[in-house]
Amino acid sequence: MAIVLYLGLVGSGLLIAYILNTALKGIKLI
Repeated sequence: MAIVLYLGLVGSGLLIAYILNTALKGIKLI
């Protein structure tokens, strides 16, 4: 159970990092 929760946190962290990285690239292009 703890492993699933940990993987969920890591997955959401990677997703947030990807979204922020994409947003920053978009801001730089403008």
